[in-house]
Amino acid sequence: MTKFLDYAGTSVSWLCLVHCLTMPLLVSFLPLFGLSFLADETTELVIIGISILSAIISFLPSYFKHHRKLNPMLLFVGGISMILLSRLLFEENLTGKVMILLLGAVGITTAHLLNHSYCKSCEAH
Repeated sequence: MTKFLDYAGTSVSWLCLVHCLTMPLLVSFLPLFGLSFLADETTELVIIGISILSAIISFLPSYFKHHRKLNPMLLFVGGISMILLSRLLFEENLTGKVMILLLGAVGITTAHLLNHSYCKSCEAH
């Protein structure tokens, strides 16, 4: 179950990133398909919230149950912080927002993969 949750958390983080990267390109086409709600600020906040919540739900139980090593936690908290900061500080600067989002997604993904690796090594012993 730990493996599934880590991979699910990683996937949701990357889906959030893909949404944020593609939205500026697709925003003009969305009304043609009745999907203009995807460009809405509320939808973006919901996607960020779901991404962070799923990351927390998938990461923390295995982290505290198996190894409690600091590296994955630092990457995890740093990644979530970058995603939140990109939303708060770089609203008008698309390039800055995308770069910070990418770093945040990579941080969360790396945290999930390290967490999974540490959990595997704990279960082996």
